[in-house]
Amino acid sequence: MLGVVLGNALLWVAALTILKFAQVLHSDSTEAFAWGQTLAWGSGKHPPMVGWVARAWFSVFPTSDWAFYALAMAVTGATVLLIRLLAGEVLDRRRAVLATLLAMIYPILNFKGYKFNPDLLQLPFVVLIVWAYMVAAERRTALWGVVIGLAGAGAVMTKYWGVWALVAIAVASVARPDRNLLFRSPVPYVAVAVFLLAIVSHLDWLYAAGFTPFRYASQYLGPDRGTAARHAMDSTLHAFALLLPPLVAGAVAVLLPRLRRVTAPSAEALDRARQIWIIVAVLAIGPLIAAIALPVRMKSDWTIPLFSLVPLAVLTLPRLAVPLRAVARAAVILLVLGVGALMAAPGLATVKVLFEPSRALSPRLDRLAAIATELWRERVGQPLAVVVGDIEEVATVSFYSADHPRMFSAGAPELTPWISVDTLGRSGFVGICPASAPACVDRITALRPWAERIVVTTERRALGQSLPSDRWIVLLALPEAGVVITR
Repeated sequence: MLGVVLGNALLWVAALTILKFAQVLHSDSTEAFAWGQTLAWGSGKHPPMVGWVARAWFSVFPTSDWAFYALAMAVTGATVLLIRLLAGEVLDRRRAVLATLLAMIYPILNFKGYKFNPDLLQLPFVVLIVWAYMVAAERRTALWGVVIGLAGAGAVMTKYWGVWALVAIAVASVARPDRNLLFRSPVPYVAVAVFLLAIVSHLDWLYAAGFTPFRYASQYLGPDRGTAARHAMDSTLHAFALLLPPLVAGAVAVLLPRLRRVTAPSAEALDRARQIWIIVAVLAIGPLIAAIALPVRMKSDWTIPLFSLVPLAVLTLPRLAVPLRAVARAAVILLVLGVGALMAAPGLATVKVLFEPSRALSPRLDRLAAIATELWRERVGQPLAVVVGDIEEVATVSFYSADHPRMFSAGAPELTPWISVDTLGRSGFVGICPASAPACVDRITALRPWAERIVVTTERRALGQSLPSDRWIVLLALPEAGVVITR
């Protein structure tokens, strides 16, 4: 299974690299990279885990597009392997293998998982929490309490939304017939203690930073309840639509799932299945209810870590007959999907460029990063340390620049708390703004009024197709005399 997961991941890395050859990386991914340039206990938007993982990954791999897609596929591959471990706790081997194959057909765990961001990184942590809980509830040892606590901390340190996985296992633990045995064991108390110990440094940073991530998240609060309900329903329907491929593949694999008489499961197996149903129900329904009740403007990306266990839950239905041939059919479907995507990628990329150039050709921030870095080195003779502007642009410049400078948000400095305005003014920086965004230029000019302005043009061109060139304002704020530039 490890070989199957690795081969599937490599197929999708190659397919994604080909499909997106005319585009730069999504800003969600490059933000994670930029956060990792400063190893702090948080960023202005989210807890620190996504930045830490990106920093660790790119200390080994080159800063190339394919390496970022490989990171995303490594996350989805880890999720698939954890689903196999979890499935082994609640299903027989045949169904467990089928659940794993169907997971690799789930779009979030292949082509829709191309963006490495906090929502994607939560996936393995959510599955790890559920697996650790299922094992801990049976063994009831302190060691598994430690695993739950660390997994829960990993989920919450990735994005606070990860608390839903902890809520789900808490509800499931209360619903257990043998809950008294579980709550008399050290598991829940060790889990809570380890969880708090693991996040205490982040909580200290959060207080010192004035709870900036919560202030950032507050932009999604406050719509009227009708609007909140519409967003919540749209997000949930989007999540269910993404479940159709693995569910349809599963139906084909077992010949339109025939509900027929099968060997009755043991009471123990049925109890484990009920636990999965409760956890999946809480993950799927709990956030929907909360979003409407608060109210919150829910985004579809928030559902990414919440629905990955639905195919597994379906396979726990006791009357669902799963013949051995279902595993072979699912494997064939997976192989056809992966190889087909790789073979079709060049043609699909070509068609997209030729017929949808406005979507296929993204602004060449990679070229802009090279120009800005070269201008700074010509003027200063040292590596570029800081790039300033709006986060979407400067995060991408940070990734593509050979110097990988830290980023500073001119419009919302609280989102980049690792740099102070005073330090920025002395050490100098490069400002980046679209020429069509005078407000961005004004914000950067306010930091250094005498910064040199240079107009830079980058072309959008591929396969003979071209779009109007993008114009940028690059502001060179040279360091003050005698200041030593440090990263």
